[in-house]
Amino acid sequence: MKINAGTNKYTKNHNISASPRVFTDESRGYVQSVEYGRPVTLKKALYDIKQNPKINEGIAGHKPIVQRFIDDLNLYGKILNKKIIKMLGSGSSAITFETPDGKVIKITDGRHVPLDRPLEAFDVPVFKKGKSGKTYFYIEEKLLQHNMPDYLVEIIRDRIIAAGYRTSDLYRYDLHQIGISAKNGDVYLLDPECARYKTIFHALFDKTMHFIKKIKV
Repeated sequence: MKINAGTNKYTKNHNISASPRVFTDESRGYVQSVEYGRPVTLKKALYDIKQNPKINEGIAGHKPIVQRFIDDLNLYGKILNKKIIKMLGSGSSAITFETPDGKVIKITDGRHVPLDRPLEAFDVPVFKKGKSGKTYFYIEEKLLQHNMPDYLVEIIRDRIIAAGYRTSDLYRYDLHQIGISAKNGDVYLLDPECARYKTIFHALFDKTMHFIKKIKV
């Protein structure tokens, strides 16, 4: 299923302040996003989250965990030097950021993929992933989420089931769990936790088959 999608572009302006601007949902009283006038490092963004008590939604509100993200990722190459322009949101186990080139960096507390299942064709495209300590990161394609019809959720649900998994917390109007690629117009699942192994035996069988395929290569 392909949908026509627009593009996402960010124009650099080094005269604009790098101070964070916090946007809140006044009706619900939580932070919607944190935006920067110009690109800053992921490390600075994480420190801003840690030091700002107003940024308290989801795991971003657990400041010791945010500090652990920094400590863990300090040991992993140059990921903390990646530039970002916005904190897109914070959930129960992940904080997501937007990069100037239209990608998403997702920092998670532990594995973000249930029982470490393989990423499938219905999952958002992942360009790079890694871990350090208990902290995982994923660099993903940024999907568009504006004016999407409800039936796209059913398309993703059907793809998950066809691939042999069960859906979890993915209902008819859960458009926030999916998005459209600006590159190919296809629709993908954003949250991998919405697609789970049917049983623990299914997980063990799948991992055994993947292991057998590896040793045969």
